[in-house]
Amino acid sequence: MAEDLNWQKWLKQGDQYLGSATPKEGKKSKFGAGIRYNLLSMSLEAYIMAILDYHHTMPVSHTVTDLVEGLEAVMPLDKELKAQLLKYENIQSICSVKSFHLFEPTEEDLAQLRDAINRISAIAHESCATAKETPSNGHHPPTVL
Repeated sequence: MAEDLNWQKWLKQGDQYLGSATPKEGKKSKFGAGIRYNLLSMSLEAYIMAILDYHHTMPVSHTVTDLVEGLEAVMPLDKELKAQLLKYENIQSICSVKSFHLFEPTEEDLAQLRDAINRISAIAHESCATAKETPSNGHHPPTVL
């Protein structure tokens, strides 16, 4: 069996983190809000990294701002989705080299962030699914969001 490409590993990790952060229907999560926020953040990072790796590029760093800017370098991003993602960057700023802070997200914060990440997940799966259709010159067609 052939080994997964890096973007495939990132995509799989995104699915796993998102699944762990999402309580089963009708059940309460076994994780607190802070842990679910971290799992959602890791899923966002993994999905964006899958797209960037698929396009053979990397972000400047792994803050939400840098990940989103990296994503915008390879495909257009809906302004509302971008704003929704960036809104939650300041709940925890643990990847920033300038500042470090933590706030406890609300359940509403988590639900809205999860909705945005579900959209990024769909984009990642759709854009990386074109790998089977990649022309021999290696150029990938842009995905319009």
